[in-house]
Amino acid sequence: MSTAFFSTLKFLFSIGPLLFGIGFMAPVMAELMTVAGITQPFGFAPITVGLAIGIGWGSYALVRGSWI
Repeated sequence: MSTAFFSTLKFLFSIGPLLFGIGFMAPVMAELMTVAGITQPFGFAPITVGLAIGIGWGSYALVRGSWI
């Protein structure tokens, strides 16, 4: 295997919490807001609010090193 592959994989694992926040938390939050009937601020789409929450929470976890 090439070194570029491993360095790319290492980089992706290092930003794992951020990717988890974008790829998993954002759609789940958007769906939960839709099911609960929560209105989004400024008329944003639910996924936009979910992405903001997911990116924020993922960034927090990345910087702090923990989800809690």
